[in-house]
Amino acid sequence: MYYSNLRAKARQSLHGNWLMAVGLFIVGFLLLNAPEFVLNPDQYEFTWKDPIVLVLTVLLLPITIGLVWAWIDLSRGKRISFEHLMEPYKTMFGKSILVAVLQGLFLFLWTLLFIVPGIIKSFSYMLTYHILRDEPELSPLQAITKSRRMMNGHKAEALVLGLSFIGWILLGVVTLFIGFLWIAPYMSVTYAHFYNMLRTEYEEKRAF
Repeated sequence: MYYSNLRAKARQSLHGNWLMAVGLFIVGFLLLNAPEFVLNPDQYEFTWKDPIVLVLTVLLLPITIGLVWAWIDLSRGKRISFEHLMEPYKTMFGKSILVAVLQGLFLFLWTLLFIVPGIIKSFSYMLTYHILRDEPELSPLQAITKSRRMMNGHKAEALVLGLSFIGWILLGVVTLFIGFLWIAPYMSVTYAHFYNMLRTEYEEKRAF
């Protein structure tokens, strides 16, 4: 089954790159959550700091895209570094924030209907950041639309691919989430290979 092949490719990509991959994940996680941790440790109490936390959180959204781009580059045999986290700021700062906000808004609106449609749409939009790596000229809406088209007929496959990591996820829980320092990059690079596969298939269909 190709799910095991994708995981094998991810392990091959990570071979010799685990230290950098884990480091990228840790730094990215810390930066993305810094506003909440530092300014609003008591999440159950509204304070004057909340608007500042919101603004800083929005400004840090490009880091998420930078992480995705790192996993894609790694899946293609390229070198990764902490510079990946800052790359969206240099190349598409405004667009990266807008696409993240729009995607989040669309998912929120779908979830308001029912939980299940929201989950389905989350799989529809999951390749948006990946697509911008290869086609940075696309607008946020175009990237979201292309993700939806590429995932047409593949959402169940993406779900099953995620479920194939259930054993690893349970291991991460048992290790008090420390194991996720390795599991998260492993899953992310696997999904990067999944994207590469779907993109090749999509382009081949368009060629005919």
